[in-house]
Amino acid sequence: MFQKYGKALAAVAGAALTIAYGALSGDQRIEPDEAVQIAIAAATAVGVYLVPLVPEYRWAKTAVAAVLAVLQVLATVILGGLDSNEWIALLLAALTVLGVGITPAVSDNGVANIQPRTVDGETT
Repeated sequence: MFQKYGKALAAVAGAALTIAYGALSGDQRIEPDEAVQIAIAAATAVGVYLVPLVPEYRWAKTAVAAVLAVLQVLATVILGGLDSNEWIALLLAALTVLGVGITPAVSDNGVANIQPRTVDGETT
């Protein structure tokens, strides 16, 4: 299961950590800026799951996570400024992108995120 859905699972884990951090940090309430962070993290998880891997763009799922992480940074800076709580939320967004980037995935079309290797003229 991890070999097929690794990228989506990494994004879901990042969203879960963002939700937990937003709910449990500070005053233990989800403020509007934290709600935006949670919404972006959830959109990251859904986007990474829905975007298929295609041979030309094996990095598409990682690109979705990266674009939404940049949106996370912009929303955080614009909505509430940066304090220690926001830095941790941004770190979670960055870790989500890294997790999506390094984990394996295979789309329903059979394309995997790793390039096939050729050894002695045979593809492995």
